Amino acid sequence: MTGLAPRVEQAVDAICALGCEVVSAYIVAMEKGETRPEYAALDAGERAGLLAELRAIMAVYDHKD
Repeated sequence: MTGLAPRVEQAVDAICALGCEVVSAYIVAMEKGETRPEYAALDAGERAGLLAELRAIMAVYDHKD
């Protein structure tokens, strides 16, 4: 997670702590423009960074299946 703003890193940590299924659901929610408490305070640029980071994290798990 290098290069991410501290608020984005905190959101990544909070969301990932909820488990893979929740991370996947949050990715879908973010793609639809929905807001969740873990990232409600982030601006549009930070949300884009968060979404990219969550996708990258989940890509690792998708390749293991």
